Amino acid sequence: MPDAFDQLIRDVSRLSASAVVGAVDDEENASKLAYQEFGTRNAPPRPTLSAATDRLARPINDAIKRRVVAVLSSSRTMTGETILAEVGGMLAEEVRNAIDGNTPPPLAPSTLAARRRRGNFSARTLVDTGKMRLSIKVDTKPGASAQWPDDDDMLE
Repeated sequence: MPDAFDQLIRDVSRLSASAVVGAVDDEENASKLAYQEFGTRNAPPRPTLSAATDRLARPINDAIKRRVVAVLSSSRTMTGETILAEVGGMLAEEVRNAIDGNTPPPLAPSTLAARRRRGNFSARTLVDTGKMRLSIKVDTKPGASAQWPDDDDMLE
């Protein structure tokens, strides 16, 4: 019969996981998100992912902490993957809201003219087709050693 310490070890081992929020498995929209985040030679930066992450850093930390404490106190049964999926979902929604939020600066007259030629009369800065916004997702993996692409892989 396992004792409380054995149960604690089992609970802690289930908490190991990692997560990514962004345009996961969508290279085209991941590139668009990066261009908007950091800017290009012709377009100013309009950060959404980093701005949302900065805004939610404390609430995300608190949400993870509450869930882990609940697991360790045996009042809730969850895996680390489930916790990160829930909390990552909060961040993904905030990123989508930031994309919808018409992040300054306003679009250049040339961008607005190009949009009008395509039949898009919107002046919203980060929403042209809506595909980038729809691509924002959470991807979780069990285990703290889960492998994600490194910076070199992302820049190729």
